[in-house]
Amino acid sequence: MYRMHAIIFILLLGGNATLMAQENNVQYYELDPVVVTGSRIPYHLSESPCSVSVITREEIAILPADNISDILKYMSGVDVRQRGAHGVQADVRIRGGSHEQTLIMIDGVNISDPQTGHHNMDLPVNLIDIERIEIVKGPAARIYGPNAVGGVINIITRDANSNSFGGHGAYGEYGYYDMGAHAALSSDKVSGRLSASRRYSSGYLEGKDTDFDIKTINYKGILKSGSNKFRLGMGFTDKDFGAYKFYSDTFPDQREKTETFLLYSNAELKMADVEVMPRIHWRRHKDEFKININGVWNLNDHRTDVFGAQINTLIISELGATSIGGEAELEDMESSSLGDHNRGRQAVFLEHRFYPSDRLAIGMGASAVHYSSWGWEYWPGADMSIELTDGLTWFTSFEKSFRVPTYTELYYFTPANQGNPDLKPEKAWTGETGLRWLTGGITADFSLFYRDSEDVIDWSRRPGETAWQARNIATVRTKGGEVGVTFYPKSFFNTKWLSSVGIAYTYLDSDRSTQGMESKYALDYLRHQLNGSVVFTWLSSLKQVIKARYGKRMVGDNYTVVDTRLTYTLSNYELFLEATNLFNEKYVESGFTPMPDRWIIGGVKFNWD
Repeated sequence: MYRMHAIIFILLLGGNATLMAQENNVQYYELDPVVVTGSRIPYHLSESPCSVSVITREEIAILPADNISDILKYMSGVDVRQRGAHGVQADVRIRGGSHEQTLIMIDGVNISDPQTGHHNMDLPVNLIDIERIEIVKGPAARIYGPNAVGGVINIITRDANSNSFGGHGAYGEYGYYDMGAHAALSSDKVSGRLSASRRYSSGYLEGKDTDFDIKTINYKGILKSGSNKFRLGMGFTDKDFGAYKFYSDTFPDQREKTETFLLYSNAELKMADVEVMPRIHWRRHKDEFKININGVWNLNDHRTDVFGAQINTLIISELGATSIGGEAELEDMESSSLGDHNRGRQAVFLEHRFYPSDRLAIGMGASAVHYSSWGWEYWPGADMSIELTDGLTWFTSFEKSFRVPTYTELYYFTPANQGNPDLKPEKAWTGETGLRWLTGGITADFSLFYRDSEDVIDWSRRPGETAWQARNIATVRTKGGEVGVTFYPKSFFNTKWLSSVGIAYTYLDSDRSTQGMESKYALDYLRHQLNGSVVFTWLSSLKQVIKARYGKRMVGDNYTVVDTRLTYTLSNYELFLEATNLFNEKYVESGFTPMPDRWIIGGVKFNWD
């Protein structure tokens, strides 16, 4: 174990950017992209008033991952707790918040599941569809409404800019295979992308239900008319998987099947200094869960529909940039165990960003939200960023956020777990300050944050009781810090083989008051997190990435996991060989299911333009 740790820290952890060598010069991927997630008013990353991480398409292409959950687990401050492997099911937490407090979006559409956050990562998107992933580590309720307490993850899909066709095939241990194809057509007026894939494994624990079969199809089309754009997106994913020990250690035999369908349309209508952006969406999720209790299979069957509409108006004037708009959403559920329920919400929002000088930006805004179950709530916030010197920015923000209870927390009743229809929304005030440094040879960031939460929903019980009940009992104060540095040696030295190396560390401390009750999830957060990568360019066409992550929880497993991928590129083809959990670390991330040992996969990709 000590030898393994030494290897990891010699390699150094970190690296949220990628470097490519092209003969005698070095090409950097864009260090200062336009970020759209942290505000309704787009800005460059260097101007962001909060901690934002961007994972580019080029970075995704070289990672040892075939799903979005495995990509996110390499990010500092993001706690991905998987049950099973290869994105079968995962809970994503940011900065000590719960998985229910993380808002998941695709192209700005909220796809968080109202039944339970365990389904938030049932994403109808293939990796080849992704342009970038933007992660806001901090509250964004004033921008996106409920559940954006710990942070926001926005998956932005690719537009079709040229005609192309491609595919991939991979094979590995435990009967694993991954096959897929994609095609794009583009003209001056109309373009579209279509992709499809299937991932399968017979299971990594012999004789146990750890198999999976995941099918995904995704489409995105664009119609251009002058300066206006109209988009149509749709996706579908079908997951059928063994859920061995997912939710119970006493009754380990479990299976689950989920289906997710997403349909959305939006437009960008430009009129002089005004841009109007309407959007509509529909998300349907089906979940069939079975558990074997004393030889009898018990079935829970759920169907949820979410319908939403929004209009956002962006106005540019001498006073700055102003965003104003409103939205409405309806949730409807039919469930064999939770009953039939529905609820709606309407919201209006206002955000203004002004620039007293070229180096100073100040933003402020608020949302007013009306829920059919809880009435009106108001969520204000303010932020500021100052460019101290070229490439160095100081930022700070302070705002209120909230989360509404899920249907499971409200209506789930068993002898061991009891919901509570009288639950109120969680509320939190969060403050953050930090520094960001973006240069050609070094990128670095440092931040401190504090979150004061009240009416926090927790499954709790009084001493002597046997059943857990969902209650608004907890007051939680979370403080912490993040620091990360990525170094590009080719900017300073005449080295050909070492492209980038870095380190990223997150510390959390949570003080939770539960009124003397036992808490089911009080101490399961990551107190220490260290993760990142080193990238080698052995030859102009041969690249290797090594990713490693260390996590120490207040309770539960501590683990150190190393993954690697070797990629050889030849013209329009790419061969790759990857290994995850290289040193066979034994650990559990969530539930009671042990994570897989070393898993080796090889494959080929091709793309013709």
